[in-house]
Amino acid sequence: MRQRVEIAAAEGQDAAELAALARQCFPDPWSEGVFRQTLCCCYNRIWCARQNGTLCGYVAVSHTGDAVNLDDIAVHPDFRRQDIGRQLLDFAHRQFPAQEFWLEVRESNAPAIALYQSEGYAQAGFRKRYYHNPEEGAVLMTRTVKRNGEEKDADIRN
Repeated sequence: MRQRVEIAAAEGQDAAELAALARQCFPDPWSEGVFRQTLCCCYNRIWCARQNGTLCGYVAVSHTGDAVNLDDIAVHPDFRRQDIGRQLLDFAHRQFPAQEFWLEVRESNAPAIALYQSEGYAQAGFRKRYYHNPEEGAVLMTRTVKRNGEEKDADIRN
């Protein structure tokens, strides 16, 4: 079931609420301080998804050069399976339409991997012991860029 949400740029006063949501979603969440630092950096963007004023998700990206890194994306457990994650991801993609996107995802997070694959991401590598609490590897994924009706494969560098 698709729930429409309002997506808007996060502001400094959102940091505590973002950190609270991250704690509900991840075993190793960003702290309020990390959210505040991220919001202050000109290369970073965080967008909040709200439904009737309630924070139900967010996406954080960093933009450097010709690539965008999807740093963090979360949807409140009560709002999952309503396409909010997809809406956040689509929103981020529309902000940087000609940019390649990169991300890491826990190898055990099959729902997230399936979402990313459905949005054009492909595995580009694997990082052993990348995550802690619990320790596990990360699947490195990238999204190809469409230019002039063609897909351009991401340039993968080691």
